[in-house]
Amino acid sequence: MTTVQHHRGYDADVLIVGGGIVGVSTATQLIERHPGLSVLLLEKEASLAAHQSSHNSGVIHAGVYYAPGSLKAEFCRRGAAATYEFARRHDVRVEQCGKLIVATEHVEIERLNALYARCEQNRLEPQMLDEAALRELEPRIAGRAAIRVASSGIADYPGMTMTMARLAQEQGAQILLNQRVDALHEDENGITVETSGGRFRAKHAIVCAGLMADRLAKMCNVDLDFRIVPFRGEYYRLPASKNDIVKHLIYPVPDPELPFLGVHLTRMIGGYITVGPNAVLALARAGCDGGRQHGA
Repeated sequence: MTTVQHHRGYDADVLIVGGGIVGVSTATQLIERHPGLSVLLLEKEASLAAHQSSHNSGVIHAGVYYAPGSLKAEFCRRGAAATYEFARRHDVRVEQCGKLIVATEHVEIERLNALYARCEQNRLEPQMLDEAALRELEPRIAGRAAIRVASSGIADYPGMTMTMARLAQEQGAQILLNQRVDALHEDENGITVETSGGRFRAKHAIVCAGLMADRLAKMCNVDLDFRIVPFRGEYYRLPASKNDIVKHLIYPVPDPELPFLGVHLTRMIGGYITVGPNAVLALARAGCDGGRQHGA
């Protein structure tokens, strides 16, 4: 049985399930905004940020594609600014390299113009580039026109997660690893969480379990009319000789017939370039293939 600090019969005021960046940032914000609140975070793996938080492209999205006036558009824009500010304040690796959305065919120009208008409505201060301006900015990229969104960038999200965890712990939050949740029981006085390492009682619970969220919801008898079906994106990593091939994130104009943004060139915070992704139906909830990268 793992021991934690008890508070009047409870292990915590708020118990958070999930030690990815969403769970850890939730803990950090709660304890910063409510001094004296006891927060306990449980993570099933032996380390934080073990799944989606460390298996992504690391892009800081500006909010190009979201409907103007929507919460997604507003939160993405504000979130990008907050991400840069947090990273710089706490010395987390970040690079505001900007993003180019490139039209390679004449038929894409109309869709590019529509995206430009949407960027303006979302207050992203886009810049429209003709073919010559694009070639001057990115000599190795061929296109008829492009939109430049300067607020897009890349960040070290695993490092950011660890920094947030340290800040939360410094303010009194408790983080326990190797705590796979086996059962959740809710009553009028709080919630009990049974894990592989013990039994915990809290007044409130917040589940930030990523691809396992629907399974944990069912443990609490939440009536769901959906289930999570995981897809895995696979990327090629270019050789080190190509690390400086582009200075921006390079995206195609999205095809409205497809639910994805298309194959793109991504500058990674480690200094290399990836090409992808595809989308493959995963055979496991955490089927990230061990983070394997294919050479190109």
